[in-house]
Amino acid sequence: MVVGRTIGWVMVIVAIIMASAEAVMALGASGHAGLATSDIVTLLTGQAPQFSTTRWPEIFSALGSGVMAMPAWLVTGVIGLSLAHIFRARRIRRRVSTIRPL
Repeated sequence: MVVGRTIGWVMVIVAIIMASAEAVMALGASGHAGLATSDIVTLLTGQAPQFSTTRWPEIFSALGSGVMAMPAWLVTGVIGLSLAHIFRARRIRRRVSTIRPL
């Protein structure tokens, strides 16, 4: 649980850094297009993500293409927050026993 929560918060921090870097680049004189998720996937895996309708059903192909066109900080932040929420620390709840002693 600690590892998943740590990875989630690290991803949230990376997303904040990517969003602030993108904001600084957008303030520059040149027109900045932004950093898409497909660019990050290409940098990490070495090949461009392909969502063709021959390999995937049409709905998954459209969904994958849509996610890859989103800003990288948004996708990374959502995944990080999801991991941090799933692996959050919870207190143990005990049920009150309905069995009465004799």
